[in-house]
Amino acid sequence: MSRTSRRNELIAIPLALAVVAFAIWYLGVVLESSLVRFVGFMSGACTFVPLPADAYVLNAAVDNSALAIGLVGGAVNVIAVLAERQWVLRFVDHPSFDRFRLFVGRNKWVDLTEKNLFVGLVVGGFSFLPFEPFRLVAVLRNYSPVRYGLATFLGRGFRYYWLARAGEVFASLGIVKYAVWASLAFFTIGLARSYRKFSAADPASESADEGDLTDG
Repeated sequence: MSRTSRRNELIAIPLALAVVAFAIWYLGVVLESSLVRFVGFMSGACTFVPLPADAYVLNAAVDNSALAIGLVGGAVNVIAVLAERQWVLRFVDHPSFDRFRLFVGRNKWVDLTEKNLFVGLVVGGFSFLPFEPFRLVAVLRNYSPVRYGLATFLGRGFRYYWLARAGEVFASLGIVKYAVWASLAFFTIGLARSYRKFSAADPASESADEGDLTDG
């Protein structure tokens, strides 16, 4: 693939996802359908884009059944991660990622993760454990898209179902808005901490450490 083609696809794939997600969400606004709006929002939130999906699920449970949210949310997640998979494959298909691909190919933790990848994807999708590392390994190790999609559907589907059930309980107690605000607060705090860690990273010192290891 030429550099120009890869660059165009790197732009086209997320742009297409964003347009489709917004179009579906807006259609839900026009139709006054909270479930269609849910599909539109989750089309963006199910990718690496940091959006407060859990808070949205709690709020969506007020107008939709937990089963519908679980099934629809899981299905949308599958479509989103498989589309995202194509973007990641094109992104890492660049000479500057040669060392990274070599690391992934030889790393023992990655090997262990790959051997239990289906379980890891399900558990990571359902629980509050980090889901992204398993998704990244699935893409870089060319894990079966069918198994990747099924594991994602099961993990995220169960997560959204039980979050929606919790939303139903909060709604019956009249405290759902407080639960949504609490979820948004935790999301914001987590996002801020991740940004701080990323900003505190010193590439120069890491390069120096690598040089010391090489010299030794």
